[in-house]
Amino acid sequence: MKTKHIITIILCMVGTTFLSAAETILISIDGNATPHKISRYIYGKNNSTNDDSTKATTDSMWTLINESGIGILRENSGNNLTKYNFHRRVASHPDWYNRVHDQNWDYEIQTIQENAPQVQVMYGLPILGWVGANSEYNFKDWDWYVSHGNKWLNTAQNVTGKGAEPNPDNGKNALVDGDISTYLKEWPTDSCVGILDHWFGENGLGIDRSKTLYWALDNEPEIWHLTHDDVQKEPVKPEEYIEKYVRVAKAARAKYPDLKLIGPICANEWQWFAGPDRKDLTIDGRYWPWLEYIIKRIAEEEKKCGMKLLDVFALHYYPINFSDEEILQTHRIYFDENYIYPKANGVKLINGGWDETQSKVYIFKRCQEWMKEYMGEDDIRAFGITETGIESNDPDINSVWYGSMMGEFMKHNLEFFIPWSWKTGMWETLHLFARYNKEYYLPSTSENDSIVSVHTSISADKDSMSILLINRSIKDEIETEIQLKNYEVPDGEYRLSQLSDLPEEETFISHAINALKEKSVMVQNGKATITLPPLSTSTLQLCKTEQTELHEQKNPILRVYPTYTMSCLYVEGLNEKATIQLISTDGKVVLKKETRQTDEKIDISNLPSDHYLCAVTMNDETKTVQIVKK
Repeated sequence: MKTKHIITIILCMVGTTFLSAAETILISIDGNATPHKISRYIYGKNNSTNDDSTKATTDSMWTLINESGIGILRENSGNNLTKYNFHRRVASHPDWYNRVHDQNWDYEIQTIQENAPQVQVMYGLPILGWVGANSEYNFKDWDWYVSHGNKWLNTAQNVTGKGAEPNPDNGKNALVDGDISTYLKEWPTDSCVGILDHWFGENGLGIDRSKTLYWALDNEPEIWHLTHDDVQKEPVKPEEYIEKYVRVAKAARAKYPDLKLIGPICANEWQWFAGPDRKDLTIDGRYWPWLEYIIKRIAEEEKKCGMKLLDVFALHYYPINFSDEEILQTHRIYFDENYIYPKANGVKLINGGWDETQSKVYIFKRCQEWMKEYMGEDDIRAFGITETGIESNDPDINSVWYGSMMGEFMKHNLEFFIPWSWKTGMWETLHLFARYNKEYYLPSTSENDSIVSVHTSISADKDSMSILLINRSIKDEIETEIQLKNYEVPDGEYRLSQLSDLPEEETFISHAINALKEKSVMVQNGKATITLPPLSTSTLQLCKTEQTELHEQKNPILRVYPTYTMSCLYVEGLNEKATIQLISTDGKVVLKKETRQTDEKIDISNLPSDHYLCAVTMNDETKTVQIVKK
């Protein structure tokens, strides 16, 4: 069993064969560098809540969502989005005989907004043209299993629907496909966008639109002929896809101009360049990489209609058959023009034929250049990842990979990052980033960024800084030297929070119960030396205000928040002598506590539901935070 290690400076380490453990890596941070706002939506997750009222999302999951710092949830269920019927609350499951099954987005979004009102939620608009209708002709999979010696029929067979004849030899294709008209329903444009009025309209459900701004236009369209082959028998033609996308995007924009429209949601690296069928991308004698063609055509359609049809350019990415060392470098595939991608496939088709010399992908960088060419020099859209995952069961690899991805996307100002696969080590890493990063990203440099990355964030008033370090070395601890320029902090000890050597079982329970370990780091004359364990993530918290000792700040950043169950109140950022009071709406002090702790957990289970003022007095100064117990 591995032991746990964690700190208050974020560090992540990854191993390599050409770096000596004795080498010191210089980390340079310039306080005068130009910062940019960090999107809270890079702290995202797929499919966390249950849409079935009989199997409601557990209290423990709500605690994870609320206390980890999740910024956005994507709840459209991937491939099931394409055939979702919001009228009947059903979808057709492409991975299971196209069976029509219950799926209730209404219940799901209502429970999210009730239990996690601070979280943004992403859903989607189906554009293929068919959705689930009824389950009358569902394939009876269990009956088949029992009657055929406990063997499932190949799940790729399209045997839902009247007239279906399964292939008993368990081939991929049924002898006769089911009649789609008996279990699916055609879905015109008004129906595609109808859920928007159903949720936000005058007579709708009253869903908070400000927390459901992001809408994906379907899912992985270039592989519809694989995932939805009951309807899409051949790869979608380029102009067929553009027509479907533009038609629905225009209708959605006309209804609710403030919504964020997301596309094209491509499946993987191969499709980024090759698209549905690369033969169809030779147009007017020129071969077009799929994403370049999409950007060009959307730009043309926007000029025609005078509407912005794409707000966030989002992709999926699933690296497969990678070694641990390769996994830990996959964050470089998006912007690094020098990174040689060891499993490059699609990019080798960028010029039409197979070109073995093409091995550098930098896909978002390429898309930025295409946007400049077709949309305008100053009209580069935001980017996002709505699905990704790795083949690893090592919590340390998972943690460092995830941290490397989030750090890269903080650096390049992505709109959102939402992994599909969720593994041990990721909750801990998410919490470290979301809870301890500041609001603005401050560019900084590492002498050897392929091994040790640095991601610095700074508060809006620049009075505090978080230095996140990621060590990707698998075997070696690495010494780093931090040098601050144009950012003065008092000499003294500062808090380092760290994750490393994580156990196989999940350790993140809440903000108060997790695997983070803390220690002090001495900063003198703007310099600090930190030794990073192998495969570690760490964050160092600096503050410009004078410190008398570790954790004691004259004007600390005060955080006050309840648990999901409203039974306890957490107060963080205290000096070692503070007074906490809860004051009711009638002015009565209902609770008073003297403390010498830096963080305090207060039992409020016996207090009635009401609005309260939490008043914290430190150093003869009182700060107040409003709390609502419901």
